[in-house]
Amino acid sequence: MKKQYIRYGIIFCGLVLLAFMVVFVIYTRNKINEFNSNFNLSFISANIDYHDNNIDGQLEQTVVRSWDRYLEGEYADCTGFYSSITDINSGEVILDSFEQGIHRGDAGIEKLNDMAYEAAIEGEKSYVKYSGVNTEKGIFTSTSVLICQAGEGNFHVSYSIAGKPLKSVLEDNVMTYIFMLLAFIVIEIVIIISFVVLYRNQVNYEVRNQKLTRGIAHELKTPLAVTKATVENWDYFDEDRRKDYSKRVVNEVDHMSDMVDKLLDVSKIKEGGNKLNREAVDLKKMTDEIIAGSGELIRERNITVTVNHDEKPYTVFADPEMMKMVIGNFMSNAIKYCDQVIMIRLERNGRKIDFSITNDGAKIDKKELDKVWDVFYTTDKARTDRMSSSGVGLSVVKSILDVHKADYSCTSGDKGTEFKFSMPAQETA
Repeated sequence: MKKQYIRYGIIFCGLVLLAFMVVFVIYTRNKINEFNSNFNLSFISANIDYHDNNIDGQLEQTVVRSWDRYLEGEYADCTGFYSSITDINSGEVILDSFEQGIHRGDAGIEKLNDMAYEAAIEGEKSYVKYSGVNTEKGIFTSTSVLICQAGEGNFHVSYSIAGKPLKSVLEDNVMTYIFMLLAFIVIEIVIIISFVVLYRNQVNYEVRNQKLTRGIAHELKTPLAVTKATVENWDYFDEDRRKDYSKRVVNEVDHMSDMVDKLLDVSKIKEGGNKLNREAVDLKKMTDEIIAGSGELIRERNITVTVNHDEKPYTVFADPEMMKMVIGNFMSNAIKYCDQVIMIRLERNGRKIDFSITNDGAKIDKKELDKVWDVFYTTDKARTDRMSSSGVGLSVVKSILDVHKADYSCTSGDKGTEFKFSMPAQETA
């Protein structure tokens, strides 16, 4: 089972990694396309004054201004830049950005120099060759060259740039990539934690099932053994003894039936099979009725029961049959394990009503307190009198209180063992 969870965990992590890579590639590709779409020099031609003559160096001044604007980042980002003005008639380069020290980076400079030189020596042929603008767009490297005429066609103004789209995109969007990476790590961690939790829950579920199976087997073993022994020896019993053994068999069958009914109740409540029929329930009145119904056992064990409450009703909005099971089970457990005194308290705590029942019996170890709500758990396995139970009762109580969304607890100390639950009062429910 562990290998299966590991395998599925790896598959899910792999799918998330694949999805992350797809998002990364699509996002980066779109950014590179955006970079390349702006990576050309067609716009620069609009910034050049086509003077009839290059009087007083006006053309040079205009070109230098375009360099400044470009290198200030107003236009496309680049890692290499070269520009020049060439006299078509003489082939002389009268303005060179590289010699002027106005360039960006050294990447691609050699290629840019070659393009500019070629434009200078070919004269008007260069304008035809490049058709104004020539751009090569790629993922890792992009280049663009512009040859335009000025001064009645006597001058060629060339612009050449080289860029690294992928590098530029990564640098310009570094925070976005960091966020994507963190999101990927968080999702992977969540998946791993989820599978660990699922695996542990599965293990706990199987352990609970094993405990439940062992518990059922243990609880059924004794009554079945008694019943079998009685039936096998039935012919050897006197008529007078048969009545007693018949009652014993009936009691054992009733015990098994009661246990099965309670197990079914737990299952139905947890699965939502038992619908809540909520109505106003007076916990004080219900408690008094349950105490009266347990009067014989209370007198038999010489137990003193005290109830602390005022005369006002303690009304909650709950299923009356289920609440009767809760208080009845608390009461039967208190009678079973107490020595002399049972104390019941009903208190108003803000908008809630607290119910608690305390018995002065043996202290429950702290390690055992969380187990009292488990199926088939009993604090005193040695008791076998008629108050003994299957250990299913508190599990039913827990399920009922859970579906009512009530708070509940069990504490035990030198002053006794207390079971308590708290529910909203009926007027605030």
